[in-house]
Amino acid sequence: MSRRPVVTRTRSRPRRRPRLPDHAALGPAPVLRLGLLGLAVALLQIAIFSRVAFLGAQLDLALVTLLMVALLAGPVSGAAFGFGVGLLIDLMAGQTPGISSLVYVLAGYSMGRLGELRDPESAIVPLLVGLVGIPVVLVVYGLVELLLTQGTRVSPSMAWVIAGTTAIGTLLALPVHNRTRRWLLPMLPEEARRRRRRRTYGRRQPASSDVDVRIR
Repeated sequence: MSRRPVVTRTRSRPRRRPRLPDHAALGPAPVLRLGLLGLAVALLQIAIFSRVAFLGAQLDLALVTLLMVALLAGPVSGAAFGFGVGLLIDLMAGQTPGISSLVYVLAGYSMGRLGELRDPESAIVPLLVGLVGIPVVLVVYGLVELLLTQGTRVSPSMAWVIAGTTAIGTLLALPVHNRTRRWLLPMLPEEARRRRRRRTYGRRQPASSDVDVRIR
C-alpha cells in the first residue's frame, strides 16, 4: 500500500509581548542627565541669551528646552526638569522665587501628557510645540507674575515681545529638539522604540499556523 501524506494544521501559541519599561522611569543616571542639562541651560539663559535681544525679543532657551524634554521624556521628567530650571533661573536672576518653577512645572507636565496621548513622531511636531507652547507659557507666566507681584503693569509692548520670542523659539525648536533627544536617548534606551512597538502591537496580525506533514 502506498503511503499518503496527511497535512495537519495546528495553531501556534501566541507570542508573549516583551515587557516595556514605564514611561520616563527615573533612576540615578536619568536624574544626573536631567540635572546636568538643566544646569547648563539655566547658565546659558542667564549669562548669554537673557542679555541679547533683537527688537525686544530674545531666545528663551530654557523654555524651548523644557518643552522638548517634556515631549521626549514624559510628564514626570518634564515637571522635575521644569521645577529645577525655573528655580535656578529665579535665584540667579534675582526674581521672585517660585514663579518660574510653578509655571514650568505646569508646562512640563502638560506637554509630557500631550506627548504620551498623541504619540507624536513627525518632524513638524517640535515646530508646532514651539509655535503653540511658547506663547501659552509666556502668557501664563505673565498672569501669574501679575497676580503675585506687586507693581507689575501690563504693557501693549508685551504682545510684541511674546510674538518675537515665539518666532525665534519656533525657528530653533527643531535643532534644540534634536540635541535634547541625543542627550536623553541613553537615559531612556527603550523610549525611542516604545511608540513603534505600541503601534505594531495595536494592529491585528494574521493568525499564524504551523504545518505538520505526517506520512501514513
